[in-house]
Amino acid sequence: MNLPNKSIRPNDSVGILCDWGIVYSLCALIFVLPASIALLDSFAALAISFYLLKKINRIAIDWPLRTSCLNLSGKVHFIWKGFAPPENFLDRPLQFLVLAVFISVLFSQYPVLSLFAFFGKFLKCVFLYFSFIEAFSDGKRIRIFLEFFLLFAFITALNGAVQHYTGKDFLNGYLLSSGRVNSFFSTANGFGAYLLPVLGLVTYFLFTAIRNKSWIFGGILALFLVLLLACLCWTYSRSSWIGFLVILFVIVLSDRRKILFLGALFLIFIFIFLPSLNKVRNLYLLNNIYTAPKIGQNAFPTFINYYFNIPNLIKQGGSERYFFWKKAVSIIRSSPVYGTGLNTYSRIIMRDPDRRTWWYAHNCYLQLAAETGLAGLACFLWMLFVLLRHGLNYCKQIKDWWPLAILQGSVSGLFGFLVQSFFDNTFYTVQLGVLMWLIFGLMVAVIRLPAGRECIVD
Repeated sequence: MNLPNKSIRPNDSVGILCDWGIVYSLCALIFVLPASIALLDSFAALAISFYLLKKINRIAIDWPLRTSCLNLSGKVHFIWKGFAPPENFLDRPLQFLVLAVFISVLFSQYPVLSLFAFFGKFLKCVFLYFSFIEAFSDGKRIRIFLEFFLLFAFITALNGAVQHYTGKDFLNGYLLSSGRVNSFFSTANGFGAYLLPVLGLVTYFLFTAIRNKSWIFGGILALFLVLLLACLCWTYSRSSWIGFLVILFVIVLSDRRKILFLGALFLIFIFIFLPSLNKVRNLYLLNNIYTAPKIGQNAFPTFINYYFNIPNLIKQGGSERYFFWKKAVSIIRSSPVYGTGLNTYSRIIMRDPDRRTWWYAHNCYLQLAAETGLAGLACFLWMLFVLLRHGLNYCKQIKDWWPLAILQGSVSGLFGFLVQSFFDNTFYTVQLGVLMWLIFGLMVAVIRLPAGRECIVD
């Protein structure tokens, strides 16, 4: 079977233009991602348009020579393969995920809602992932993307600091709500989730700068890290804080030589983060109201029963998430295989006459299972498993420090982001859902760098 040539020929000016169009569209997208959903959607559409134009151009160039001997089915297959992204290790799980989500749309209880979400949200993110691994094929382009990403991450964090000290951010005029910083995001939890992948990358870049004795760059990164930690603290987002602890845990597992530095960060969490949570929100990390046993007779058995009675701890903690999760599980049981349909969760919960139950699941995985069935959840978890397994394995093979720092930072940040998503609707929001798929693309792009692992920096 003749297939389209996926590489760009030196005289293919349209292909080269489309490639750089994708690069700068995605760089602009990641730059505006925290601040404007409208601009995010505009640059997403632009990147996908460049991707499709590049594929159409490639098919048109190869069509006369490669399809002359093919029948109709062969020509259809040629066109289908022509629009496919570069082959990568996520192809198979992603194909099954798309199929599972599409089946949930077919059997949806609200077909119109599901169809719009399938094309307007889900396929948009999938094509952004395709566009990323299509265009970011060398270290120079990955470096450009990271510069845009971290530059606006710094602006976003600085905006959060301004909001904390002045009461409103300097761009949109968002007011500080209940003492919690949200910067450009609609909620403090969303801001905290955004900070986690940035924290993973900046932490590893700082390690690498110190190792390479780049003291000026290291000093800048150290100040950036302090700003990120301060903003994470000021969100008072317990789900994001748990994600941060997971990042520290993953870093220690990957390199125990960093345990002293990470131990210092953990002490900051214990002695600064936790006391401030009680002061601002009157909460503790695992329970909403402080009801811990007092010291006295039978104190130790009471302590064990309180802190290790997991069912009671779940019911008492998480701002009533136990009841949100219980509702989500009941919806999953009503349609366990195909789900109720993509983007239908808000409609399904409104069938309950008790308005107190009209809340999102506050757990991306339960909501995914409710909407796309256990099949959709299984395919998504399969994709995550393959991605993270390859990421961890390739960390052992990359020799250049900067690509290694990018991959390690992405892996640790993604772990924290995914754990935070267990307690919130993180990747169901437009901005953070797109961010997650771009992190997927970044990891795959680094892994797919040519043999020898070209350096990201000049």
